[in-house]
Amino acid sequence: MRRRILIAVALLSLVGACAPSGRAPAEDTTTEELPVLPIGGDVELTNQDGQPFSLSSLRGNVVLIFFGYTMCPDACPTTLSKLSTAYSRLTDEERSRVKAVYISIDPERDTPQVMKDHLSYFGVDAVGLTGTVEQVSDVARRFGAHFEKSQEKTAAGYLMSHTVSIFGLDAKGQTRLLIDYEASVDLVVRNIRQLLNADQQVADSR
Repeated sequence: MRRRILIAVALLSLVGACAPSGRAPAEDTTTEELPVLPIGGDVELTNQDGQPFSLSSLRGNVVLIFFGYTMCPDACPTTLSKLSTAYSRLTDEERSRVKAVYISIDPERDTPQVMKDHLSYFGVDAVGLTGTVEQVSDVARRFGAHFEKSQEKTAAGYLMSHTVSIFGLDAKGQTRLLIDYEASVDLVVRNIRQLLNADQQVADSR
């Protein structure tokens, strides 16, 4: 079990400037028991409505966390689109128990209103979060995620290099798995249901 946890955490070092380098397809582990990964914790940032937000307010739901930014040219919109498609394949009951949390690593440009407008283009039930660079850096550090401003210039300005995995949390707020950027929609759906099953196991144990 410890070896599996260390391997999972090592995956977090894989980052891209919104265009991650080629990697092997994510392993399908949906039939395995989910370990509790030694990363994560509560998040206290500002949501897309400009209100204080605490991740603990979502306890009782499966939560999918990813780091990105609205000016991202490819990886971030791809992730949102993939989650939108995955959501459409869930039942109404399943969707009611799943929440996505999009944490901006570009607070210089991503104001709450910008996050709100951006999320309106995607069919996924998501909370958009932003804060100061120091606040976001602290959250990223606790999840083992990485981001930095790229020196490469584009017509839209600078790019951001960042971790592109999705962090899957169970109903108790524990990080249980990482969903790789290369994962297919089918695998994302299976992973979500795996987390939902872990949620049900928690309920059954009470």
